[in-house]
Amino acid sequence: MIHKLNTLVFAIAAAFLSIGAQADNHAASPEGITGIFSFSTNNPAGVVASLTEFAETDCRKNASVNIRLMADNWNGTESNTHSVLMTFASAEDMLSTFASFQQCEPWQKLMASSSANSTPHSEYLVRPLVAGGDTTKDAMYMIWQMRVENEPAYVEAWTQLMESQVETGDVTGAYGLWRVVGGAESDYTHLAYAGAPNPLDILSSSLQPTEAVQKFYMEVGEIRTVTRQVMNTVVGDF
Repeated sequence: MIHKLNTLVFAIAAAFLSIGAQADNHAASPEGITGIFSFSTNNPAGVVASLTEFAETDCRKNASVNIRLMADNWNGTESNTHSVLMTFASAEDMLSTFASFQQCEPWQKLMASSSANSTPHSEYLVRPLVAGGDTTKDAMYMIWQMRVENEPAYVEAWTQLMESQVETGDVTGAYGLWRVVGGAESDYTHLAYAGAPNPLDILSSSLQPTEAVQKFYMEVGEIRTVTRQVMNTVVGDF
C-alpha cells in the first residue's frame, strides 16, 4: 500500500462521480474501473500481513471491490517494488466502498501501516477495453505501458492477436487492454497485459515472435509506442 492512498481514493471518487475475473469476455464491460497504486517497500512481509489482517475484517468483507497485490519483479528503471490493484464493477461501487472505508477503523489502521512501511510512486485509474480469460488463475503477467494514437484500430489488432495466441497455446492466461482515464501522461495512454498460470509459461512462450506477432507489429507500428514493458507476479488477493 501507499501512504497517499487514503486521500487519493477519495479525491478520485469526488472527481469521477477489471483486473477482476473475466470469463472469456472479449468485450469488456465499460462500467468496470481499476485503481493501480505503485509503491516501494523494504518490508514486503509487513505489507502482506497488514493486507491479510484487513481482509479478515467485516469492513473488507462487506466491500464491493477486488484487491490484488503484485510484485513488480522486472520493471526497468522504475523504483517501485509492488502495486496494489483495486477493481470495482462500477463507479457506484467505488464510491460506496470508499464511503464505507472512511468510517472504517480497520481501513484507517491499514493506511497507518502503509504510511510507515512504504513510499508511493504512481497512481492510475483505468477502464477495460478488452478482457479475456480468468485472472483469478494467473500467477504472472507481462505488462505493456504505451501510447496509442488510434484506439479502435489497436483494440481490433490486439484482440485478434490475443485470440490467435490463445488458440495456439502461446498465451495460457488472461489478457486485456486498459485505457488510462486518471493519471494519464503524454507517453502512457493505455496498458495491455497477458498472463499465465505459472512463470514458466510466460517466460518461455508469451508473445514470442510468431507469425501472428510479427503481423501485429506491422499493423500497430505507426499507432503504438511502448514506453515500458514490465513482468510482475501475483502476491495475493485480499
